[in-house]
Amino acid sequence: MLRRCLGLIASLLFFVAPADVIAVDTTNGDSLAQFCVDLQPKANQTANPDEMIKIAQIFAAQNGWKLARHTHNQRGMAARFQYIFQIDKITQFRLSAFFVADRLRGMRNEIYHGLDPVTLSVFKTDCNLRERRKITYLDDGRMERVTVQHSDKSDEQIWINPPPLAKINNKPQGTNPALIVGHIDSGVDYRRPDFQPHLIYDRDGNLVARDLWDGDSLPFDANLARSPFYPQSHGSYVVDILRRVGPDFRLLPVRYPRRNMRLMEDAVEWLATHEARIVMMPLGSRDADEWEAFFAAAARHPEMLFIISAGNNGVDLSKQPIYPAVNQLSNALTVTSTLKDGSLADGVNFGQDVNIGLPAENLPAIGVGNQETIMSGSSFAVPKLAGYAICIVASTKTEKMDGAALARAVKDSIRPQHHNNAYGLFLSDSQIDAECAPYRRASQ
Repeated sequence: MLRRCLGLIASLLFFVAPADVIAVDTTNGDSLAQFCVDLQPKANQTANPDEMIKIAQIFAAQNGWKLARHTHNQRGMAARFQYIFQIDKITQFRLSAFFVADRLRGMRNEIYHGLDPVTLSVFKTDCNLRERRKITYLDDGRMERVTVQHSDKSDEQIWINPPPLAKINNKPQGTNPALIVGHIDSGVDYRRPDFQPHLIYDRDGNLVARDLWDGDSLPFDANLARSPFYPQSHGSYVVDILRRVGPDFRLLPVRYPRRNMRLMEDAVEWLATHEARIVMMPLGSRDADEWEAFFAAAARHPEMLFIISAGNNGVDLSKQPIYPAVNQLSNALTVTSTLKDGSLADGVNFGQDVNIGLPAENLPAIGVGNQETIMSGSSFAVPKLAGYAICIVASTKTEKMDGAALARAVKDSIRPQHHNNAYGLFLSDSQIDAECAPYRRASQ
């Protein structure tokens, strides 16, 4: 949920990009640029798809390829043409051209080796290359990084699966008395120095974490939902906001699976095995079926409190449910984002299924690679309430409180009640500060 909501794609099969596939993109730069020029407006081409297809067929023949299929989408004055060129049995060019009012606004070309993305080239309106992106794969088939080659010849590396830090002789789990928080999200930047005091390492110096997307124990924060060529950071911002609330905590990061959401059951069981007390879940979808396994597992573990974002679709959840925000769990709280005065923030979900609203707009936060920005939305209400819940546990000095009891304690502590039709209780920043001030000082 960068700003508003989040989704993820599944892990890749074993693949190593052959050099000749990358070379196809590199050596055909001039040809692609000429194709871009040929797509410039000539006799209102966007209103004549057959003429556009003819240009694509000529381009394919010049390169010895086959035009496998094509699509044309028109909405008002905007048009998008996509051409799939088959280079060989497994390698494809996926070329898209974008028009507004019959004028070319840009073109992008992706090379896929089977189902696996390899390179992306982006052309500007004048058909000059804006940038080229290349995905590097590890020997086991996981994406390692995206190399961005800008038009000014500068390079940039965006990590998807960076190497872990050298093994750390950290205190093993159990020696730090701080409460354990599970975090199911797009992952976390486990290299950050300011996260190290909160991460858990075993006696051999290995990070205690799960990546249910790649199937390993290094859940780096890389959200590939929009495009594998443009990884986004989300989970690190959430953890950074939790840090800013103040109380000490230990963190168990879990990167969730996209295509097989039944693995959410494994996530809950793994967190329970490692004694998580609070679980942050700033994610959701409209498909109730894909959350059945999670609901069953969460109900089996009443010792944990699940804090779930309401979502950012601008809808009443009683009319358009989003899951797992809508649930029947006694050990769960659904939260949304408000302004400082308690009024509902723009674009967030609301309704009788939302237990608590709290200010989560325009929050400064740091993501992957120390990228600082301003975040807003119900995703970021989750870590603020998690921090508050940690302070409630500390103030009551009741270590045996289960998730349902903690949920009640959190709600009972919020006074006065905020009467409105958008959500249940309003937790103000002043209440958070008052509750957490003693523990913030202690942790610092």
